[in-house]
Amino acid sequence: ARFFIRGCKKVMAAPDGLDTSKWQILYPNYINSKKTVQEGRRIAAEKACEHPRPQEMAEICEFLKIPHVLEMNKAYPRDWLLRGRVRILLKTPEGAFTHSEIHSKKDLMLKMGELIPKLKSRANGPPGPAIAGLGAPAPGAPASSSGSGGGGGQASRDARKEAKKEEKKANKKKGK
Repeated sequence: ARFFIRGCKKVMAAPDGLDTSKWQILYPNYINSKKTVQEGRRIAAEKACEHPRPQEMAEICEFLKIPHVLEMNKAYPRDWLLRGRVRILLKTPEGAFTHSEIHSKKDLMLKMGELIPKLKSRANGPPGPAIAGLGAPAPGAPASSSGSGGGGGQASRDARKEAKKEEKKANKKKGK
């Protein structure tokens, strides 16, 4: 299949110039095991994957030879900070399925949940959340290092607190 860039879309060349606005939409939240059903997860957490990226979802569609469009400028309304979605064509307007085994969005979401963790880009484990500071701490962050022990962080915090108190006292004496 040929690919070309149109705006902020990575498009798999649609056969006969089909209108992609009628295609089904998949958001990463649908298959994110770290999300609740209320936050948009649509498959069982055991069958989902951690923090899927729209690019990974498109890569799976490409592997399965399912016509798709990656739209990075779109966001899921329930989680609008995370950008990206994938439009898929599972059934042609004539009624023929585009894949012999996958006939529904749920089938495709389950397949994505199975295949995304096996991608080469995930060899070092799943990535963190797409937005820094939200969800789990980033790898290598001080909170995630277990070698420092539990009291080390508290002691430095207490020392900073004391230094701040002393600074306030000094500033108060200067003012009088």
